[in-house]
Amino acid sequence: AVVLVAVAARIGSVIGVVAGYFRGAVDGVLMRGADLVFAFPPIILAMVVAAVLGRGLTNAALAIVVVAWPSYSRVVRGLVLSVGDSEYVQSARLLGASSSKTLRRDILPNVAGPVFVLATLDIATAILLLSGLSFLGLGAQPPTAEWGSMVAEGTQYFQWWWIGTF
Repeated sequence: AVVLVAVAARIGSVIGVVAGYFRGAVDGVLMRGADLVFAFPPIILAMVVAAVLGRGLTNAALAIVVVAWPSYSRVVRGLVLSVGDSEYVQSARLLGASSSKTLRRDILPNVAGPVFVLATLDIATAILLLSGLSFLGLGAQPPTAEWGSMVAEGTQYFQWWWIGTF
């Protein structure tokens, strides 16, 4: 889950930085793509992507990355827009700093904190999505020990639920 969230954060952050820094038509196209992903519930979209790609843990992980990147792009875009309009960034631009230097030195350090917080919160979501896909048979297959596939194997014992109450 940590690797999946890191990949999604990386992809979303790059898209958000590009959209927030260059604005205009680039911003419009990239954010409409994020809105398209946001239009579907995450578990439904992850199930569709995993079903199209096929069964397996790798495809389920890719489905979670596809579902998770838009939130990072939205957050990073908003932060880049707000930090980019601040006085110290405008001063750096007036002093002749290049776009890449302004991004690296002035904007990205101020964006990293909120992105890190969002990533730590998304780890739980990634774990639950991955286990849900494995429970449905789209993620890890039974020889692989994974939370959702183990619960799916245990569903055959639900008829004996009353024994657990004593």
